[in-house]
Amino acid sequence: MIEDKEIKKQELKDRIINTSEIYTSKADAFETGTSDLGENTPRSRRKKNTEFFTAGRRVVILLLVLIGAVIIILTLQNRFKTYNKFKLKWIHELSEGSLVDYISLGNGFLKYSKDGAVYLKKNGKNVWVDSYEMSNPKTNKNGKYAIVFDVGSKKIVSYTKDGKAASIDTGLPILKAIVSKSGVVTALIEDAKSTYIMFYDNEGKELDISIKSKLSGDGFPTDIAISPDGTALLASFQYLKGSSMMGRVVFYDFSEIGKNMANRVVAGFDEEFVSSMVARVKYLDKINSVAIASDGLYFFSSKNIASPKLIKTIKAENDIEAVAFEGEKICVVYKNTSEKFNHTLYIYSKTGNVLLKKEFSGDFNHVDMQKGYIYMTKNDNAIIMNTSGVIKYSGSLDVNIHKIVKSGFLSGFTVLGDNDFRGIVLK
Repeated sequence: MIEDKEIKKQELKDRIINTSEIYTSKADAFETGTSDLGENTPRSRRKKNTEFFTAGRRVVILLLVLIGAVIIILTLQNRFKTYNKFKLKWIHELSEGSLVDYISLGNGFLKYSKDGAVYLKKNGKNVWVDSYEMSNPKTNKNGKYAIVFDVGSKKIVSYTKDGKAASIDTGLPILKAIVSKSGVVTALIEDAKSTYIMFYDNEGKELDISIKSKLSGDGFPTDIAISPDGTALLASFQYLKGSSMMGRVVFYDFSEIGKNMANRVVAGFDEEFVSSMVARVKYLDKINSVAIASDGLYFFSSKNIASPKLIKTIKAENDIEAVAFEGEKICVVYKNTSEKFNHTLYIYSKTGNVLLKKEFSGDFNHVDMQKGYIYMTKNDNAIIMNTSGVIKYSGSLDVNIHKIVKSGFLSGFTVLGDNDFRGIVLK
């Protein structure tokens, strides 16, 4: 009897669970992420696994830091490195068809011609095709919208990367057309005696807003620009005063503020442009804008919507040869008469501060600025300069160049030619 009792006591003793060990195991698992280890795993093994995972994390972090440091070093080195050769990495032949030019749109390019538009991926492959007939097609782009319009005719077509957004018939010959970030199209059209600024929504419907200017009084419009939100318009005019040609810049507002203004004009500038021709106007953001005249640059602020102000004037020391815009920056190339250099390039901020001045020599007829690079091209020759003023490459690219864009890593670029897209690496 006594023996039976002792046996039962021993059985109960064997069944007793050490609760302190359980709690310790669970705590370790929570802190170390080793909960997949069994409850019976020895503490020594659990400790080794914890040390292993901790060491692994340290190795991964160290590798990421090293990779980041290498990328930074390579980027900085490449920023100031120059090249005199290039290597052709790939080439994609384009399908047959006429070509006027390319314009960047979305993650690809809009190829436009007299008989239609094609949207291409960065590698040159077709995404969609749209047909039209135009005699003198020109383009304008803003945000996700691009338009193709026929100068001297009445047709405008609006696109996004997904295809045609709208088709517009202006009724009168087009002088110029632009598009806002919201897709609102502004067209400058004319008849024998007057010019009209007309507005169309992103579906092509004519809006109940228009501006009429008489050629005999107000002058001839040379350029128009629309604010990012589509509520304000900037226009430049040339008019005859006596025997002298004068310039004029006019600000219009289509919000509630401009509703009570005559012809929605909130500001006009005449005296600043005596004997000067205003060729370009541009909104740099919703407040700041610029007028490019034959005698220099004029920076305006519309902080007070009802009363825009001229905040800075930069007089041109020599003739302005070319202008390019990217975001809030302006690139202006002036003629240089020194023996060593024939051009001087400036990059200005939206308020007219000088961000870069660079003298250089070369020949070009087109300037483009995109993503930290300035591209000056003529036929097969290119000058590629970064916005730090370093000329990365100057010379032939063995193809008639329409456009160059940055691609790939470090010194990689894509060149858009007449009949193909080609990827190159500067060497």
